[in-house]
Amino acid sequence: MSIARRAALTGGLLALGLVACHKVPYTGRRQLNLIPDSIMRGVGKSSYSSTLSAEKVEKKGPDHDRLVKVGNKISKVADQPKYDWNFSLIDDEETINAWCLPGGYIAFYTGILPVLQSEAGMAFVMGHETAHATAHHGAERMSQQLTLIGGLAGLEIFMANATDLEPGKRAIILGALGLGAEVGILLPFSRTHESEADVIGMMYAAEAGYPPEESIALWDRMDMVASSSIPAFLSTHPSNDKRKANLKEWMPQARKKYERHKLPGNTTEVVWAGLETSGSKKGRPR
Repeated sequence: MSIARRAALTGGLLALGLVACHKVPYTGRRQLNLIPDSIMRGVGKSSYSSTLSAEKVEKKGPDHDRLVKVGNKISKVADQPKYDWNFSLIDDEETINAWCLPGGYIAFYTGILPVLQSEAGMAFVMGHETAHATAHHGAERMSQQLTLIGGLAGLEIFMANATDLEPGKRAIILGALGLGAEVGILLPFSRTHESEADVIGMMYAAEAGYPPEESIALWDRMDMVASSSIPAFLSTHPSNDKRKANLKEWMPQARKKYERHKLPGNTTEVVWAGLETSGSKKGRPR
């Protein structure tokens, strides 16, 4: 890259930095994102297709239908009109996981369903994953990780070819978006991001009509799951006790939302039974 071009890009970054400071919903934390949301949505769409192409995806059935139902409720509350919401159920009983890419591209693994147990449990995790996208956590981390592909030159390449990168650079992007384990790079969401996603996710679920207390119950069930992978997950995330304490602090506000939007019927009724408390299931629910 020429000196003039580098100088222009540097100046552009500095100018962009002055206007790229955003506030995270609810928590109010200020974050610096240098990547436009339109670019991130394109990356999310491309990454979603490539990731699902290697998986067995359930396209019908009661579990799929419930996922879409809950997803539609949460996405309505999230209020992101430019997002192309998609909800996929991956048939993998061994993986306890769910994720959402920028632009509203969401996937759940069937292995997480017994931990969710109910529609309300699914709503909280759906809200949590959606929050990673609406809070622009991926873009924030991408801004930090771009130095791995060449600093300013990497940013220029990324901005020009975000959806058509060579495998090595795409691996870094997927890692920054939270899909690193699939490509051999583990870049877990930070504890700050996870705590924010918990709070925002609980708020989304409550406003969609689901009892916010289910967020606490979910982490109680997560404590019951004993597998070789869960300790690794907990080592890079806030402890379950800290997560529950954080959620309890926000519970009064979430409860008010729930009382205004409460859904009819019992949304905590067990739909997926058979929660295992031992075994070798893998997963890193984010």
